[in-house]
Amino acid sequence: MNPICRFWTAALLAAGTAVSTTTLLAAEPSVEITPREGWSAMFGGEEVKRGYVVAGQAPLEGRIVWSYSAQRRTIARGELSANVGPHGPITIEIPLRLPEVREGIAYDTELRLQLVDDRQNVAAEHNRVIRLFPRDAFADRREWLDRLKIVLYDPAEKTEKTFDEAEVPYTYMRSLTALKATSEGMVVIGEGVSWTDYPALPEALVELAAGGRSVLCLAPADGYLVFPGVEQGQPKPGRVSLRRNDVIGELDKRLDADAWPPRGEMVAAAVQPTSRSGRVVLAVTDSPEAWPWLEVAYPGGGRLIVCGFGLIDHWQAGPTPRYLLVRVFERLSQGAETPRNSLEQE
Repeated sequence: MNPICRFWTAALLAAGTAVSTTTLLAAEPSVEITPREGWSAMFGGEEVKRGYVVAGQAPLEGRIVWSYSAQRRTIARGELSANVGPHGPITIEIPLRLPEVREGIAYDTELRLQLVDDRQNVAAEHNRVIRLFPRDAFADRREWLDRLKIVLYDPAEKTEKTFDEAEVPYTYMRSLTALKATSEGMVVIGEGVSWTDYPALPEALVELAAGGRSVLCLAPADGYLVFPGVEQGQPKPGRVSLRRNDVIGELDKRLDADAWPPRGEMVAAAVQPTSRSGRVVLAVTDSPEAWPWLEVAYPGGGRLIVCGFGLIDHWQAGPTPRYLLVRVFERLSQGAETPRNSLEQE
């Protein structure tokens, strides 16, 4: 509490008047430091700029004192002028060179900011964990990937290129007929494939999963899927789950579940229950009210996941898309030992 508030509080208390200290404190000027970017997971070895917005209710001439540390050791620090006032918030950028990260290792670093006024008082502060990952999410996992026996159907021709660059082994299926004729392996449908252009595809995905296969459909472009199990003659799933971004934290709490670089976007497609010609369907939509994750589990062990997060579109922007794909593969894998601890935390 500032001296003026203390004086009037003491005077009013002496006079026997009830005083709300909270009210007096609330009248004091406040300053906030807010991160501009909503993501924390980044590749090691990069040069980046982290943006912050500094806003206050009253004029304050000061400076931002920042430090960046890794494993309790300061590796960079600096100062920036920050004159805050009622004219509006100011934006600052902190330049960082992130430490290199060894393959198979992920660890936390910390960026700390303090707004210091001209009397050396700390008016506001903000601490942010920046989690560093190696670029190769599949290091030491190639044998495990081989055991998954991935079969890829990718008419949009985006996922194939990404898998080649990431050295993800797969067998390419050139037609839906060839895909349905396979008898083993994890089925992956490439990102951006239109269910409208390939109307037999959604039904084929359900048939494969109901027959005991693990099926992953990455962010379809459009179209719809008949709600699994609601129509007579359909295979009856044991569980149907619609999820939002919280599923990312469930799969790996170290990954960003709120925003991805460079613009904060992360959902490429979502599904919404609706009716079409008297049928209950899950239609692909860009509505923020829809669900980007559909998971259907069948009694025989088969499973279908429709993942609407833009894993392939955002592959180069940050580590979360590629490490999330690893976790999805793990969730779907059957009969293949899953190396859960291959990415260590330091």
